[in-house]
Amino acid sequence: MTHIAPVLLDFESRSRADLGVVGGRKYWEHPSSEALVVVWYDTADGTVGAWYPGQAWPHCGRVLAAHNAHGFDRFAAERYDFGAAGWIDTSQLARKAGLPGALDALGQRWCGVPKDKEASRFTASLSSVRRPTRKHGAAEIPADVWRDMSDDERRARGVLPELDAKGCARVVAYCASDVAILAEAWPRLAEWINVDADVEALDHVINDRGVAFDVALARRLLVEDARVASIAVADAAAKLGMTPEACAAAARSPKQFCEIVGTPDARADTIEHIEHPLADARKALASIARGKLTAGLARVHADGRLRDTLRYYGAHTGRWSGRGMQLQNMPRPAKRLADAIESGEFDVDAFADEVLRGRECDADEIALLVRATITASRGNLLAVQDFSSVEARATAWAAGDTAAIDVFRSGRDPYKVAATAVFGVPYESVTKAQRQVGKVCELALGYQGGPGAFTAMARAYRLDLTGLDLPAIVTAWRTLHAPIKSLWYACERAFRSAVSGRPAWAGPFEFVPADDGSAVACFLPSGRPIVYHAARAVTGDESLAYLGTRGTEHLYGGKLVENAIQALCRDLMAGAMLRAERAGLNPVLTVHDEIVCDVPEAQAERAGAELHAAMLELPAWAAGFPIGADGWVGKRYRK
Repeated sequence: MTHIAPVLLDFESRSRADLGVVGGRKYWEHPSSEALVVVWYDTADGTVGAWYPGQAWPHCGRVLAAHNAHGFDRFAAERYDFGAAGWIDTSQLARKAGLPGALDALGQRWCGVPKDKEASRFTASLSSVRRPTRKHGAAEIPADVWRDMSDDERRARGVLPELDAKGCARVVAYCASDVAILAEAWPRLAEWINVDADVEALDHVINDRGVAFDVALARRLLVEDARVASIAVADAAAKLGMTPEACAAAARSPKQFCEIVGTPDARADTIEHIEHPLADARKALASIARGKLTAGLARVHADGRLRDTLRYYGAHTGRWSGRGMQLQNMPRPAKRLADAIESGEFDVDAFADEVLRGRECDADEIALLVRATITASRGNLLAVQDFSSVEARATAWAAGDTAAIDVFRSGRDPYKVAATAVFGVPYESVTKAQRQVGKVCELALGYQGGPGAFTAMARAYRLDLTGLDLPAIVTAWRTLHAPIKSLWYACERAFRSAVSGRPAWAGPFEFVPADDGSAVACFLPSGRPIVYHAARAVTGDESLAYLGTRGTEHLYGGKLVENAIQALCRDLMAGAMLRAERAGLNPVLTVHDEIVCDVPEAQAERAGAELHAAMLELPAWAAGFPIGADGWVGKRYRK
């Protein structure tokens, strides 16, 4: 596609549908959604034009390109029958190039053309409904009735602003300014079309395919969530001598909460371990489960499937992130439930069915069942495979840590091995508590983490730090994994060399400066690059920095290794997904190091074995990688 000259375009529209809530695909399915104008730029001849509803689209049969094409413009063009020969999403190209995906940031960063924010706000206001009054020529809704309406009711019954000729001209000018940014950026973005193209195409297939979502279970869990929250508020109110209404208001208000409880703030991580009735009430009212279930219900389609849940190149490393229900950061099961699932005492599928029949559940069970709303299609089962400790294995492989690689290949427990180094005890004598320390070491210290990183990870795993010598633990782990420690400093030296204009290697990673000195690329073993724009050594200290999507970001050896390893693991995942698709296994989701496929029930066990084989198959560039994977087959998604 690099030789194809696309037509760049941008849609401006308005609707009663809330784009941020329902997503672009459902937005353009809503009957109230209407295009106001499309401004286009033909990269073949440099011509510019505008299209309005009712006109014939002049570029039928051409490849079209838009910023966020696969999240918005493609669905608009399908509604208006533009007859595109194909689509290019310039926001995806920008992210591949290490640039911001947002058009505003891209315009300022690369083109010197800032987005017209005032015009953007004006255009957005055209979709803001207002209370109908007599002057609108519609049935008036009294102010008190309007105030008590839900957002959905207001969107359905409110009136949209009138758009006069002056306002229309303003919208067209704004649309044209966005297309001007795309036209300026296009020659540089086009260079990235063939990078990772097969994976990008598969991402579109998976997002179009979607994954089944249990609407009935989601609604039932919302009822249970409200019940649990009501009980928590009533209990807190009784303990504090307040009415439930006052208690709920105080729990929701950060200012009131801090005054009553005495905390500096009311953030979730601050109140997580606070023992106070109002903290219990606040946690219940701010349920993560509620937000995810509500988002899922808002985005599910009429056929019962969630679509567009994956955001291609959502991270600088190329890893996927989530959209909508955010399936990439689902609540982890409480330990008691995780242990019960592992031992076979708790069957997620059976329990979900009981909840659907009316069984009550507590907050931990609700959080667990959020995942279970993701299901197999009718007559199918989910075949799921998860890479085993893939980042730890990748770090050992990249660093040439043969001792660690031997541990993975032998099947020995790497957490117990780490504990032997920390506590100086034989492998067979490692206790459960010592193994937990070893686990935190392996999870927290691989990317140059120190005592602070160990403490943060220990808190997440509820590890008691009493009596532990944290600096000594860090030193023991680094001694055990001396090659990994060496890789941190090798990557930092290589990056500094590239900043100075000289390519350099660190393990399997090559750091290469751009010809014009504007960036440094870390080439992965797969050949895919991670790009660090405006890379530099910071004057006056020993740190490194680059211009990331959110501004200046600082680097050091461990961070460079983290980025490279996560990107390498992502390439292993992407290869496995491509093999699963070619094998007809119907992948519907990837979550971190996991692939989820939707397969016929009668063939589920065989499909699970085929998926396992696809995960274990190594590309030529990963020869010798100590790969491992494990999985399961079932009706509902679980951890």
